[in-house]
Amino acid sequence: MIDEIIEEFRVLNYSHFDEFYNETKKTVFFAIAAIIKDDYVIDDLMQDTYVKFLENINKYQSKTNIKAFLSTIAHNLAINYYNKEKRVVRNDEIFDYIPSKSTSHSYENIKVLEILEGLDDLSKEIVVQHVINDLKFKDIAKIVDKPLGTVLWIYNKAIKELKRKVVQ
Repeated sequence: MIDEIIEEFRVLNYSHFDEFYNETKKTVFFAIAAIIKDDYVIDDLMQDTYVKFLENINKYQSKTNIKAFLSTIAHNLAINYYNKEKRVVRNDEIFDYIPSKSTSHSYENIKVLEILEGLDDLSKEIVVQHVINDLKFKDIAKIVDKPLGTVLWIYNKAIKELKRKVVQ
């Protein structure tokens, strides 16, 4: 079904965009939220991800993993934003980077992010991409630009840490 919708996008038919969005939004959200904490920025970057996807739709190869493709776009946009903003932060803006619990994102998403909070950024991203976005480790390795063995090691270490945290 997703591949059929993407083929419609290629001929500029966006009538099923809502279905596509609903099927993929969680993947895009967590790919960004693993890096960015500001809910308004997450919303903006989600929109940017879909715009960039549609602009580059001819680079997507049919019957490949659309979630990995969207995650790569979302990850790159979030990293670019993060790198740009960390150079610009002024004293009064530091409060903008504290995550808000009262925004439009579901309670379930907020709880997941709270559980992951103790992990470093790379570990958090790898866990999110595998557990929540259901990506294969080889795809995650490409996204985070690390060797497969390193990704597996970081994932296993993070899962042990999360188990300790949840059991306490």
